[in-house]
Amino acid sequence: MKARRSRTKLDKMSPEALDASFPSARYFQVHFEYLHETINDLKQQVNQANQQIAELQQQLQPASLRDIGVASYAVDTQPVGNLRQS
Repeated sequence: MKARRSRTKLDKMSPEALDASFPSARYFQVHFEYLHETINDLKQQVNQANQQIAELQQQLQPASLRDIGVASYAVDTQPVGNLRQS
């Protein structure tokens, strides 16, 4: 039995026509430059947002401790040594 070989349109095209049917290398270069710039912008925005969140958390933490009446006992306590007794 003979193996059947299918040919596509691309197989029948000349090399010049084949090159013309695909985007140029410059298209991909511009596209990836745009993506690279966009990713860098997004990274900066995320870093700024994280910094703002950290600042807000610092501002909110003392206020929330005052509101619920929690005192910081870390300053008032003294180390007593080893608590285990035999």
